[in-house]
Amino acid sequence: MTTQDVLRLNKAVVDAWNAHDTEKFLALCDENIVWTDSGVPQPYKGKNGAREFYELWNTAFPDFKLSLISTVANETSVASQLEFSGTNSGTLKMGDMQMPPTNKKVTANKGACFAWFKDNKLTAVSSYPDLAGMMAQLGLLQEHA
Repeated sequence: MTTQDVLRLNKAVVDAWNAHDTEKFLALCDENIVWTDSGVPQPYKGKNGAREFYELWNTAFPDFKLSLISTVANETSVASQLEFSGTNSGTLKMGDMQMPPTNKKVTANKGACFAWFKDNKLTAVSSYPDLAGMMAQLGLLQEHA
């Protein structure tokens, strides 16, 4: 794969998320994809795991949008700074915690994502959303005196 192929696939993954198209997203994933996220203790494995991770976010934020802020890529991987926006109108699940919808908006929430590609498929992801920033915007963090 070329660096341009990797950039094109990375953009296609983001576009599938923004289109809320689960099947298109999964078609871009390798059968044995491993998705590790800083907000959960265990990685999501395989296409079923990728579906579960995707649906967690899609359920909690049915109108979410991701924007690529910057990317650095080579022939096998890409590092991206992302910006996330959406309204928390569904149950938010992180690990064993489930929080009811706040109906509040999250705007300009930044994060980072590292993705690896092989044979025109997404094979692994490590994502690092700004969970504290998101929780603060949702009113779920308490100030301590």
